[in-house]
Amino acid sequence: MKAVVGEVLPCAAMVLVEGCIIGLTIMASTAMARGMSPFVFVVYTNALGSIILLPFSFFYTGIIEESLFTIPFLLRVFFLGFIGITIAQNLAFVGLSYSSPIVACGMANQIPALTFILGIVLRKARFDWRRSGSKARLIGTLISLGGAVSITLYKGPTIRNHSSPSLSAAPPRLLVFSSPHENWVLGCLLFAASSVTLTIWNFVQVGTVKMCSQVMKIISFYSLFGTVQSTLLAFFLERDPNAWRLHLNFELLIIV
Repeated sequence: MKAVVGEVLPCAAMVLVEGCIIGLTIMASTAMARGMSPFVFVVYTNALGSIILLPFSFFYTGIIEESLFTIPFLLRVFFLGFIGITIAQNLAFVGLSYSSPIVACGMANQIPALTFILGIVLRKARFDWRRSGSKARLIGTLISLGGAVSITLYKGPTIRNHSSPSLSAAPPRLLVFSSPHENWVLGCLLFAASSVTLTIWNFVQVGTVKMCSQVMKIISFYSLFGTVQSTLLAFFLERDPNAWRLHLNFELLIIV
């Protein structure tokens, strides 16, 4: 019984996490459709995460003799924050502002395929034509990439006409599944760039964990670095001071 539970729990946790990600993606899309800047959204969400994670990481791991403040470690977490938050998250949320949560979830599924390809290129993964497992991974990669191309190039027919009188007279919806300034191809390209960046981030993160076993502190520090970098980027790209104002509304709920 314990063995069965041990096998089921990780899968159930993964399904739960994916469900939460989908829900948060839909709510983030709604916030941006209502006018929230994607750059400001990235700053506030990661700033809140850093405030929570930093004290918790030291409380969780306690005092360990392993030194964190070494130049190689700091450079790695700085780079993790740069590619994982400053680049990847900003690309993803700007892409979300141009497309929809459906595109976001579809393009995010390319990360395993891209990881497989990059692993072969970097010789981190082995590929043998004679093994059925290698063939299955190749077929899965091709199907996944084919789906991404289909999402990018074929949008499909309109289900509901946004210009219909009944829809225009309807009250504002709680959740929004499309962007008011939609650019499907641009959104997909930004998501693709974000997926490539996250693939590189995964490999760098694996090397960092091998260097330092304190995973919670790695997450805390790269979240802090990413927050600072994203703040500087947002100050440069978001020129409207009103974009930084928070009110007790739906946008604040999404950030929390």
